Amino acid sequence: CAYAAFGTKITVVEAMDHMLPMLDGDLTKIGVAHMKKMGMEFHLECPVQSVEASPVGAKVVCKNKAGETVSFEAEKVLVAIGRRANTASLNLEAGKIDNDRGRIIVNDKMETSVPGVYAIGDCVFGRAQLAHTASAMGEVAAENICGHEAYYDEKTNPTCVYIEPEAASVGLTEEQCKAQGLEYKVGKFPMSANGKALILNGGEGLVKIIAGKEYGEILGMHIIGPRATDLIAEGALAIGEEMTLDEIINTIHSHPTVTETMREAALHAEKRAIHTSNK
Repeated sequence: CAYAAFGTKITVVEAMDHMLPMLDGDLTKIGVAHMKKMGMEFHLECPVQSVEASPVGAKVVCKNKAGETVSFEAEKVLVAIGRRANTASLNLEAGKIDNDRGRIIVNDKMETSVPGVYAIGDCVFGRAQLAHTASAMGEVAAENICGHEAYYDEKTNPTCVYIEPEAASVGLTEEQCKAQGLEYKVGKFPMSANGKALILNGGEGLVKIIAGKEYGEILGMHIIGPRATDLIAEGALAIGEEMTLDEIINTIHSHPTVTETMREAALHAEKRAIHTSNK
């Protein structure tokens, strides 16, 4: 998005059949649609086979969904396929520290298989690789080292994606709820119906709340639009404190702000929407 905003032509090749797998599907649709409006091209189910030198700069050879070989030429190739733990120099096996291909295995106290040895951050197995995640882990580890009892809770950890418009997610996506066989209800509110969002980015985006069908407890919150990465803290708090839709609805949200969209989405989940249709 940053390069596209500078006027660079962007072509994205992706092995999966969809973009942004960490986000709820409704957010992904909005994000990809905006990026296409920015002039970006997407080639999904098109895994890279090789990268070769070319007169332009580089040639990326891929295999498309039909099994055909296709290629793309560009001045620069940005490889964004994730990270791996940089722990080889630690010689984890010699220290008898359990790991998965270099990613250190810890418990909820951030303690490794060796008592008194702790690990935090991107080198840890099975946790989000984000700065605020590592910071939270560090606090938990430090408190346990000092003799206090502290635990890391992944369910309140927000994922933030700085695309345009920015997106943020916490808790379960709708796809995860379906996979787990949970009974749930969904509330949505478009940013286009919020005055402050209209001022900030023309009202592009969506707030989506997923709650338990019987009790209305918040299971997930997903936002794409202006200030999404700020707003998501309310969702994390709601999940951590086991709040319900009613409790969000009963909390007065200031006007005119983008935070009003959170309450409006909760109202929609209960078929009580005021500023949008209840369908």
